[in-house]
Amino acid sequence: MIDYIVVEGSHKNPNEMSTIDKKTKKEYGPFVDRSEAESLAKSLIQKNVDDFYHRAWVITRN
Repeated sequence: MIDYIVVEGSHKNPNEMSTIDKKTKKEYGPFVDRSEAESLAKSLIQKNVDDFYHRAWVITRN
C-alpha cells in the first residue's frame, strides 16, 4: 500500500525540498488517497501565498 504525506515549511530555495528549514518543517498524514494529500498541500500553499519561501510538498511513502 502506498501512503502519501504532506510536508510544509520555509525553504532557502523554494524550488528544492532539500533546503527546508528543520525548525519550520511540519508533516501531515499519512493519506491513502493522493488527491486528499494534494488538496491539503494546495490549501497550505494558498494560506501562505504571500511567503515566497514557504512550500508544501506531497511525498510518497511505501
